[in-house]
Amino acid sequence: MFLGGSRAAFRGLSRSRSMLTILTILVGFLALMLAGVLTESTTVHEWHSFSLGARSFFSGLGGGGASSSQHSSDGGSSSSSGFSYNYAIAFQAKDRVDGVYAGLSQLDSPTGEDNYFVSVRNSHDVFAGVADGVGGWVEHGFDSSAISRELCSSMLDLSTNLTKKPLSPKQLLDLAYTKIKNDGKVQVGGTTAIVAHFTPNGTLKLANLGDSWCGVFRNAKLVFQTKFQTVGFNAPYQLAIIPQDIVRKAAQKGGSYIQNQPKDADEYNFKLQKDDIIVLATDGVTDNIATGDMELFLSNNAESGGLQELTQKFVTQVVKLSKDPTFPSVFSQEMSKLYGRPYLGGKEDDITVVVIKAT
Repeated sequence: MFLGGSRAAFRGLSRSRSMLTILTILVGFLALMLAGVLTESTTVHEWHSFSLGARSFFSGLGGGGASSSQHSSDGGSSSSSGFSYNYAIAFQAKDRVDGVYAGLSQLDSPTGEDNYFVSVRNSHDVFAGVADGVGGWVEHGFDSSAISRELCSSMLDLSTNLTKKPLSPKQLLDLAYTKIKNDGKVQVGGTTAIVAHFTPNGTLKLANLGDSWCGVFRNAKLVFQTKFQTVGFNAPYQLAIIPQDIVRKAAQKGGSYIQNQPKDADEYNFKLQKDDIIVLATDGVTDNIATGDMELFLSNNAESGGLQELTQKFVTQVVKLSKDPTFPSVFSQEMSKLYGRPYLGGKEDDITVVVIKAT
């Protein structure tokens, strides 16, 4: 089972609590169940569980460059009568029992280190986004939720009060990031972000930086998704606020922090159709379940209740799987590939989802 699940922002030559630690436990003799199906010839495996430390925020020598890309895709024909959008939000913060969280204000955050915003300019024109604060900073005594909270708050204010030509998602992200760097509310931190603009003509415009995610489902089938931006395993691109004295100390040790800029975000344009379901999610979702699982959920729950009920049920099920030590999560399968031994278990993390339906 995975415990913890916060990401780090430091990639360096030595590993601390901020990096991944592996606790190998003999679980017993288990049949190969990664697909959930037993075969007649049983293979015995030694499964492993582990405790997951904070995700990376420190880089090694060189740091590496970042690049962004633009993507456009035609989702198919749609009505010319214009689009409207309904939305629902559901979230659950992970349990925070580790002593490093004692006394930090983020314990009062209902979304944990995640945050979100939805700005309804009118029913035909909606901005929305999610952000995921990099948890590695909490182990140094800083509130990892502050930067994602302030970033989303700024994006909400800026998008709601637009009076001129609408900003692109990347421009909105840039303005909000500049604002929080200048206002001094955030001491230290790093965050991923994905920002969406749902336009009156049905074009979905996106800017994504890091490993939060957007997917479009049509008739319960995935027809579009964003790509993750990472510098390494469990180390996403991130917007950061880091005092120069901390940066200098890292440089003296031969390392550097992951510090991306809004210009590094990938941009996407996708043409929606009416009745499309669009999901914006932090990595607490995508580290646990695959897109095929999402398709199955939507197919099985197509007729059950309204959008809010659907969204809450989805988050509830993902949370349950994230706490299941026998679940073959996406993260556990990546660990198995990386370390060459079988790992098993859900990855506990903050889980935040904004679901939009095009009508």
